[in-house]
Parts: sequence; C-alpha cells; structure tokens
Amino acid sequence: MLSISSLTADVLLPLHSGLSLSDSLLFIALSAGTVFSILIALLSFVAFVRRRTISYLLIAVAFSTFLGKTSLGLTYLMGRMNPEMHHSFEHSLDVVMMALVLAAVYYARSSEGRELGSD
Repeated sequence: MLSISSLTADVLLPLHSGLSLSDSLLFIALSAGTVFSILIALLSFVAFVRRRTISYLLIAVAFSTFLGKTSLGLTYLMGRMNPEMHHSFEHSLDVVMMALVLAAVYYARSSEGRELGSD
C-alpha cells in the first residue's frame, strides 16, 4: 500500500539519494523541463538582443545551461550515458552556470552597462 509519507519522500528527496521516480514520470518531468528551458533560453536571448550588453549575453548563455542539463537527463534516461558521466557533466554545467553568472555581475558592475561594441 502506498502511503502519503512514502509518496512525499519519493517526490521531495533528490534523485541522486537513491530514491527514484518511475521512468515515465521522470520522462514527463524532463520533457517539461526541456520545454521550459527552451522558453527561458529564448526569452533571455531576446532580452540580450534588446539590451545588447555583455552581461545580458552571459546571463542568456548561463540560462542555456538549463537546456544542457535537461538534455543530459534525457540522454541518461535513454541509456546513452552511464551514471558517472551524467553526474560529472551535470555538475560541470553547474560550475559553468555559476561562472557565467559571476562574470555577468562583475562585468555589469565594472562597465556600468556599456552596450556591446561601444568604447
């Protein structure tokens, strides 16, 4: 019998902790994540095109790492990647995202929002 507490634990605990959702639910979650990642990436690139600053470009690329992470999840779910490789790439994308956001903040503060191509 499935209890509310075990369902809550399965949903709230991260997948890396040993508890996992069913493959179909995981596929649905990753598919929704892919759709929203594409939407966020497109919106961030639209913001970059409107503002034309390096900071906006760095943030747009940082948001694009979400798409990379969901793609890695789908690749792993389809069996085309082993768990160690998936885990390494996923955390590498976390580091890339963090570096891009820090660079965007630093650049925005140091250049005070100069447009791309201006002196």
